[in-house]
Amino acid sequence: MDISTLIPWNRYGLIAELSFRMKESNLGQFGKTALQKLIFLLQEIYGVNTGYAFSIYTYGPFSSQIMHDLDQVDSMAGVSIQCIASCPGGYHIAPGERNDAIRQKAFSFLKDENVNSAIASLIGDFGGYSAKELELRSTIIYVDREMKKDNMPLDTNDLVNMVQKIKPNFSVSEILKTVSDLKSKTFV
Repeated sequence: MDISTLIPWNRYGLIAELSFRMKESNLGQFGKTALQKLIFLLQEIYGVNTGYAFSIYTYGPFSSQIMHDLDQVDSMAGVSIQCIASCPGGYHIAPGERNDAIRQKAFSFLKDENVNSAIASLIGDFGGYSAKELELRSTIIYVDREMKKDNMPLDTNDLVNMVQKIKPNFSVSEILKTVSDLKSKTFV
């Protein structure tokens, strides 16, 4: 068996592609939390099968597989991860020396008309948000989707209250404003 067929090139290519597009868009710091949230949103809002499973965690929807894949892409020089010591801290993910080569391995996936369009919409709709803003938006969408899966859709007040219990560091008014914004864009 060819070992290259066992390598998840589409997932690796997606990470490389997001680092490339975020650098090109010059929308701000692109770190590990933003990567997690953007991939979640790509899957949940834009319907792209990313191959990741998410659960709720400290900073919202999280997939440990993304962290593993990010380390792999970093080790192949598809991305470069730098620790940011100054405010706001965290990490900065940029395209690495072999970014093009990694994206090329996932060419048919990334250049699929629906995937390519979805990534462009994702960057346009969410790329300018900070990690904290993405944390709130992705958590709202996660809760909304999970409750709908359980055939228990929430009205706005119930959604706000449930998210506030999960994310007490956000005020009720901040959550309500964000829910209203997401509803106006038909994301929830």
